[in-house]
Amino acid sequence: MGYAGYAPGHQVQIATPLQQLLKLIKNDATLATIEKLTRNTAQAPAEEKFRKIRLTNAKIAEVITNVTGAVEAMVEMGWVKEDDGEFLVLPAGTSVSMREVREIDDARRALKKWEEEELKRRIAARNKANACPEKARLLAEMAADRAEQKARGPVTQGSVAVERSDKALAERMQTAAGAGCCGSSGGG
Repeated sequence: MGYAGYAPGHQVQIATPLQQLLKLIKNDATLATIEKLTRNTAQAPAEEKFRKIRLTNAKIAEVITNVTGAVEAMVEMGWVKEDDGEFLVLPAGTSVSMREVREIDDARRALKKWEEEELKRRIAARNKANACPEKARLLAEMAADRAEQKARGPVTQGSVAVERSDKALAERMQTAAGAGCCGSSGGG
């Protein structure tokens, strides 16, 4: 039990070195490829074809070798460079688990969220830059009206009737009493 019956707060989780390296990768195709390679070796650890990657392969070079943090993340999971850096090999005594696959999935979700937020920021900046001049003028007028009202101060007096000299207008106008809107409604 925490203070005053409240549950204890959350503790800050420190990112593992693998999580830190995965966070550096800003390419979903790279994370998807690393996830597939990791999932294959976790699900079939005895398959030798999943335990060796040629870094000079065009597809692998595009999504892993030439992407900052990708090879480093693989090395952090236990892969080893061999043949002057041409291959990444997962040694026989080393295995990866679904924990690493989940960490990669988490990194992909975080990347997707970051990309969505970045898109929203760009749209908001573009909308602000392309704001309608008419809207800006109206907003400025409204601000000026508010400042003028504030400068006058609060209204402390009621309105005062003004006599009209125009007889034709006076004949067309009807008062509240003439319309039967004031006085008591009972018979009396």
